[in-house]
Amino acid sequence: MASGLRIPEVLPPNQRRRQLGAAVQSLQWSYAIFWSLSSEEGDLEWGDGFYNGDIKTRKTVLPMELSAEQMGLQRSQQLRELYENLSAGDNNQQEKRPSAALSPEDLTDAEWFYMVCMSFVFAPGQGLPGRTFAAGHHIWLCDADYADSKDFSRSLLAKTVVCFPRADGVLEFGVNELVTT
Repeated sequence: MASGLRIPEVLPPNQRRRQLGAAVQSLQWSYAIFWSLSSEEGDLEWGDGFYNGDIKTRKTVLPMELSAEQMGLQRSQQLRELYENLSAGDNNQQEKRPSAALSPEDLTDAEWFYMVCMSFVFAPGQGLPGRTFAAGHHIWLCDADYADSKDFSRSLLAKTVVCFPRADGVLEFGVNELVTT
């Protein structure tokens, strides 16, 4: 399975998101996150992601039919923009947002989970991404929702999570179903 998940080391951000999308959609999992190695502190922080889960409210920029890849790319971008607006503490969000932008009430629990992940940072050895990076090999976590919080503190919805280390960070894939190795 790991051989099908190869993503080149250096990619432009949109290309990385497309690669994550292709991988997570082929697996039919809920999300993919690339935890990027911070050059300053050696921590792992949100690098990019692709959301492939349930959508409560579809808001599109164009009134035409979108492919699954296009919908996932657009939703991932909308979630990123909403996170940036909320984390900036902007009180006049409604005035500045385009009509296709999301608001918190538009989100499913899975979308909230994905969006909250953007705020996490892991030191080497901390949390599942940090442990994976420090160990230098993949870690497959079943029943993630029952995992010890020091292993997987974001266990709100993901039941199965797998992380793969890379020289520049960690790839994480998650799904809200139990998948055994």
